[in-house]
Amino acid sequence: MDDGANSFEVSVELLKMEAEQGVKELVFTPHYYGKTTVQDFLSARGEAFKKIQNAIPPGVKTRLGAEVMMTGINDPSDESLCALAIEGTKCVLMEFPFTLRWSPLLFERVSDFIAETGYTPIIAHVERYVGVARNPFLVTQLVQMGCLIQLNSCAFTDKRLRRLALALLKHGLVHCLGSDSHDLDRRMPDYAQAKTVMERLGYEAEWKEIQWQTGKILTGETALKPYSQVRKFGWIYY
Repeated sequence: MDDGANSFEVSVELLKMEAEQGVKELVFTPHYYGKTTVQDFLSARGEAFKKIQNAIPPGVKTRLGAEVMMTGINDPSDESLCALAIEGTKCVLMEFPFTLRWSPLLFERVSDFIAETGYTPIIAHVERYVGVARNPFLVTQLVQMGCLIQLNSCAFTDKRLRRLALALLKHGLVHCLGSDSHDLDRRMPDYAQAKTVMERLGYEAEWKEIQWQTGKILTGETALKPYSQVRKFGWIYY
């Protein structure tokens, strides 16, 4: 549907890799950029799912969702955002702009969405945003608003991202992980590798906590755990 798997065969291989790494439940989150109506997007997503449905490994549950681009300007309506929530939940996976600074309008839009609908935004792959790397207090702001925070599993396997990821983890600011897998070359599933790295670094308990928390999210429980603010000195996070 987008910049993910470019063929049925690649999709099948990615599914197998996820299952082999111990993943028990998958959420399919194709990008929604607002270039089509939500109804057209949902129809296309349904057709794409039909094609891959019979190739899902035995024992692996699946849900449909979307990764919705939010900018604070011309964002989808509340009704549309709710329709794009992860299946069976009141959580919407949101991607923010890859810019140095986020507009106050973006925070206002997300805050209004929470207040008006009771749905919970999950902010996707926060380790990838330049603004967060420079100012990790942004993550605390999002959590204070009522958002949940998602990291990609590569945040722990990539040494360039690991310091920020571990700091967010220590401060209780990571609620779920995603493989965010796109292909078999640059962005293949690495969930098992992330688990190995976290256990090697002494974060086995935190790994288990994230699995538990993710399970709660998928059953509709989104209560926030205690958290504190990440501080930064130079490129050291503490």
